[in-house]
Amino acid sequence: MATYPPQAGRTISASPRAASNSGDPHTDDDRLDNASPRQGKIRKDSAAPSRASPELGPSEIQGQVFDPTSGFSFLHRAWKRLSSRNAGSIQGDSRTVSSDKPLAERREHAPLQLPDPSESRRLLALYFDVCIATYRVLHHPTVEEWLTIVERNVNQGQPAWHRLGRSRAAVVLAVLAIAATHHEKSKGISSQEDESRALSLSDELFGVSLRLVDVETGPPRLESAQARLVQVLYLLTTSRFNRAWFVFGSALQLISALGLHRRANTKKRKVTREDYVQTQCGLRLFWSAYILDNYLGVVFGRPRHYNDDDIDQVFPDRINDEDMTSIGPEEGLDHLGDCHIDALIFHAKIGKIIGCISREVYTIKDVPEGDRVAAAHRLIQEVDQWRSSLPAYLGSVPPRMLILSYRRQATVLKIAHSHAVMHASRLFLLGDPSLHKNHVRDCVAAARTVLETVDGMAKEGPIFHAFWWTHYVTFCALVVVYIWEIQQRRAGAAAYQSRTSLLNMAERCHTHLAQATATNSPSRRYAVILEEFRRTALGRSISEEGGDDPDAAEQPGAFTSHQRQQLMDGGQAPDAMESGIESMGSLANFDPQQFDGWQMTDFFLDLDSSAFWPHVDVDESMLWSSMGF
Repeated sequence: MATYPPQAGRTISASPRAASNSGDPHTDDDRLDNASPRQGKIRKDSAAPSRASPELGPSEIQGQVFDPTSGFSFLHRAWKRLSSRNAGSIQGDSRTVSSDKPLAERREHAPLQLPDPSESRRLLALYFDVCIATYRVLHHPTVEEWLTIVERNVNQGQPAWHRLGRSRAAVVLAVLAIAATHHEKSKGISSQEDESRALSLSDELFGVSLRLVDVETGPPRLESAQARLVQVLYLLTTSRFNRAWFVFGSALQLISALGLHRRANTKKRKVTREDYVQTQCGLRLFWSAYILDNYLGVVFGRPRHYNDDDIDQVFPDRINDEDMTSIGPEEGLDHLGDCHIDALIFHAKIGKIIGCISREVYTIKDVPEGDRVAAAHRLIQEVDQWRSSLPAYLGSVPPRMLILSYRRQATVLKIAHSHAVMHASRLFLLGDPSLHKNHVRDCVAAARTVLETVDGMAKEGPIFHAFWWTHYVTFCALVVVYIWEIQQRRAGAAAYQSRTSLLNMAERCHTHLAQATATNSPSRRYAVILEEFRRTALGRSISEEGGDDPDAAEQPGAFTSHQRQQLMDGGQAPDAMESGIESMGSLANFDPQQFDGWQMTDFFLDLDSSAFWPHVDVDESMLWSSMGF
């Protein structure tokens, strides 16, 4: 099975039991749409030691001594900050799933409120043009028909799913929820109160959608799997990653039960006439789930669910939604033109490469480092070949020159390419960079591309706030830039202009990431972890940044300690820094041995998933034992 976990014996992420989402077990139709979904309580693991000390001091774990200067102490400090900040509001809330913020409350028996029809159509267009980009699991005209039926049912006082089916109604409501939250986030979110207000409508729609699929009975249906995958996308968009993981598991079980991972039996096709739209939606659903499986495995640091050896499914046809009929493509259709499904197909192809990188380069098996290096070289070449195979409108044409839907797809694939390059080549940053100059150069160039893209998105408006995957890739890019800067200092390289501009851009994107979502979201955790990493790696202590004295003088252009703390705690960000290398800490404080204790893959495996460690009180024994030391 393909894997991307931490090293053997180094499980660092919680495995709480999936909470029941079914809520009240009654099935009365009149009350179904008005039911408020409830989550079960999460069992806390009592096996972990509880001897937390107020400060990070030297400790001995399994014969090894770790002190405040040891390699991963910055993760300890970051989690101490996060745990203390959320101790009262997050850990004590039984409605959360492993620190996820709860769904907005909904009054019992309250009638379902839908946007007016014109607004609903606008949200539906937003969903297909912007929100999903490559995860095109639904057929636009079909969902629009379902929406009309749901609206008629609500207006007539009938259950939303009347004469439609629960899963189809759940699809409609989840689609509207995604588009509504995306629309609100694109306006800008400056506080948790703003986010709560923005999520009120979308959470209500999502809650009813969740309730509908929870009480559904009968054999597996395509629409049931579609509903659950769209619900996963909503949970990711609203930074409820842990609950998304559990719902995703349910979606995968349905997809497997439907046999969508296997190629259709041609003999069966001759006997049974299949609906072409249904068939294509099934293929789209599987490959969308396949992409998510690879990416969520990377983000969480957990094994993938799918094994490529068990898959022989074909890609969906290159056909746009408006050109599909139940009996096949419309006659006279030009299959050589631009197609929205191209992005899904190419995303699935690079998803396969990502899976290979995770399995071969980051394998938990005890393999010679030379084998990892050889695998990285080969897979980087595959990434380059993938990039060369993209059609012009998804590759070489600047996204700003494209219509909205293709612009989003081109941007997603651009970021996917940069992430794949970093994923395969970032290991070379920790060794002697002179041994792999080309890969180091390509890795830094990929990080620069991500930061330029994010910085451009932020200048256009707060739309960056809505893209969960871009947050993670931004995190990866910033880590690459910081490590590269350390190695440049270690080599005594001159501070040339392009290096200064890259560091300035990194500071701006660090700020964008910190502003992206609410305090208890993974994106905020990324920013806090990065801040601690930046301080540790670049040789600046908290006291040197004025952490002990709010009025302490800062270097020219740097954030004051009050400004930086305000930013990390969810407040308004100060103006972007423009101070260049000086803002990254003095060379006199830099520790040239900072990375010498890290193995080739350990650092990135642990750092990737650090935003999803259990949100509990963190002490030294828990931290180091969880990392296998």
